[in-house]
Amino acid sequence: MNKRGLFGSAIFRFLLLGMGYLSVCVGGLHGRAEELRIASVFSDHMVLQRDKPVRVWGWADEGSTVTVNFAGREKQGISQADGTWSVTLEPLAASGESRDLLISCGNSKIRIGDVLVGEVWLLGGQSNMEMPLWWRGDADGLQNAKDTRLVLGTDHPWLRVMTVPQKASRIPQESFEQDAVDGDGVVTGRWFVAQEKHPAISGFSALGYFIAVQLHEKLGVPIGMIDTSWGGTLASSWNSEESLAGIPEASPMVARRNAAADAWSPESSRAQFEREIAEWEAKVQEAKAANRQPPGRPEPKPDPSQDRNFPSGPFNAMLWPLRHFTFRGVFFYQGENNYFDSEDPFEKTFPGVVQSWRQAFSEPELPFCIFQICGWGDVDALYDPTKLPTIQEVQHATHRALARTGFVVTTDYPHVDIHPMVKRVIAERALRWARSEIYGEKGLTWGSPALIGFRQDGSRLLLDFSTF
Repeated sequence: MNKRGLFGSAIFRFLLLGMGYLSVCVGGLHGRAEELRIASVFSDHMVLQRDKPVRVWGWADEGSTVTVNFAGREKQGISQADGTWSVTLEPLAASGESRDLLISCGNSKIRIGDVLVGEVWLLGGQSNMEMPLWWRGDADGLQNAKDTRLVLGTDHPWLRVMTVPQKASRIPQESFEQDAVDGDGVVTGRWFVAQEKHPAISGFSALGYFIAVQLHEKLGVPIGMIDTSWGGTLASSWNSEESLAGIPEASPMVARRNAAADAWSPESSRAQFEREIAEWEAKVQEAKAANRQPPGRPEPKPDPSQDRNFPSGPFNAMLWPLRHFTFRGVFFYQGENNYFDSEDPFEKTFPGVVQSWRQAFSEPELPFCIFQICGWGDVDALYDPTKLPTIQEVQHATHRALARTGFVVTTDYPHVDIHPMVKRVIAERALRWARSEIYGEKGLTWGSPALIGFRQDGSRLLLDFSTF
């Protein structure tokens, strides 16, 4: 192959894959083709965490030397036998300057453009965290029809967001798909700048957006938010497999779902679907002859391991690929689905979420803010005896048992819908915790009174409270 053909087919051919950017580089004395890839969390317009070591990682052929350049700093790493390479940049100061993150291997280069440095937070949980800006109904007067997505009234060039594609997997994944389109037509899996009327922003977590805006008002640095939430998930979905294995009460649930996944195959699903279609067609004819409403058309049975509530499924597909990325902390809003569930042992799996995520990120005290689920339904029934207080007590007990956690009270904020629409108020409460406990702002209280005991004093009962 001539020199022109080699360069045309190998070095300058860049492909965008789910695992990140792929380019082909030539290395070694024999011109052997090598793949250079970077993890899918890295894309244009991203934010890197300030004041902490920042890990950059990806894949290349074994023995390849990979060089990373950013902000005048250069680090090198060697690709290991499994193809992985990693370098760690020294802590960076906050900067709103748009800079390039350059990765090279031999003659091949990857450029991640418009990179800022500031505060980066991870969002997790279910629909109350996922709930997008266009769904809001607060007093800002900015709620708009779903199809218009006209939410933001201004640009925020300092705010960058990413929504991780919603997937479940039976085994831990090293990457997620970039440029995946969600059910509302919003592009996920890459970073976006908060621009006026941008669909990826109006489709982003409303709670995460308000947290970011208020955080920027206080700190004045770029803010990055990555949303890994998925509506309708149980706490067990966000535990690692190792965590669930240590919870005996979860064994029946895990065994049942694993058995269903073991029994499923594309062939068996297709055969069952064909039988159901044949039966359905016969019933449709019967209904027509009897002038009755025909039954609904059956759907193919999907792989059970792809279900959002397959044990550890979202953890494996959405959280695990981020485990090397550097965050300041986590905001986590989950528990509503456990209210309706009787199989997931929430009192064990909810604290298991915090422990699983901290273990994944190798940070035993990674800041973790827990949002209490609020009451919902008819006002007269809000405080009837239900499972709701049990869920809230588990959340509170998890906060009290685990260091470096926050707890945002919402029990005074009932709503007729399970999704409280006014996210700004909840964001303000979360930020008080972060400003006080994480950023060290003095003279700021954030805890709510919690009953810790009582004493009898003659005909009176004296209640003891603490602010946690």
